[in-house]
Amino acid sequence: MELDGSRLDAARLDAARLDAARLDAARLVKEARHAARQTQASLAGRAGVARGTIAAIETGTRSPSWEMLTALLAAAGVQMRIDLEPLDEDVRRQVVEHRHDPDLPGRVWIAVEGIEDLADLNLRVEGLAAAALLGAPVTVGDPQIAVAHTEQSMEWLADKLGRDRIRLRPPSWLGHAWPRTPQEVFDLIEAECPDGWIMVRGYFGETPVRFAPAEDVARHVLVENGERPIPVQPLHEIETTDRNAARVLRLLREQAQDARD
Repeated sequence: MELDGSRLDAARLDAARLDAARLDAARLVKEARHAARQTQASLAGRAGVARGTIAAIETGTRSPSWEMLTALLAAAGVQMRIDLEPLDEDVRRQVVEHRHDPDLPGRVWIAVEGIEDLADLNLRVEGLAAAALLGAPVTVGDPQIAVAHTEQSMEWLADKLGRDRIRLRPPSWLGHAWPRTPQEVFDLIEAECPDGWIMVRGYFGETPVRFAPAEDVARHVLVENGERPIPVQPLHEIETTDRNAARVLRLLREQAQDARD
């Protein structure tokens, strides 16, 4: 039997919801059992089910009925309480409770300055680091840096590559001649790094860097950082695969739009 596009999308969505429900049930049961300091066998005995049932639920291979879930939680000495709240209220609380870290701009700029001569280029901070610098309550990893594709940045790139300060992803030179000019270096990186990102070694480890059109890098918001403000990616351009961070960004964009209206 074949499904048309709309039915297939609906089937995928239903499967995703089922997977999420299984994972939520697995987390609830496992956390309740650990809090009660019970083994799977002891919880199963108290709930009157087989130990294999507990194992299947906790690994997400089995989705329990509502009755079984409440019975398992009761056997662990807890019960569920379900409250209704406005959509995204939990994210709004995160935003309200968030206190911007005053030391964050300095830490981000230290990472930039940790790469030789990078701070002298036309650049902007992107990704979740940019979101955090703009006040979003998100976890910040290594800052991602976009550098304008200019003659100066290509010369910088050629110098770093020549001194083995750059790691390509994937690091393969097969099928390519050794680059001799800055443009050949950039062409090589475009061929070797489909996602556009390279890892540049600095004093504090490796930092992801990409080269972008100068007009893209010119679109930025300045965040105060002592004598040298940090240019960061505008909020509406930031993308992430992190589900919670994506909800935070969506809410902040909606709030900004409401403020403009």
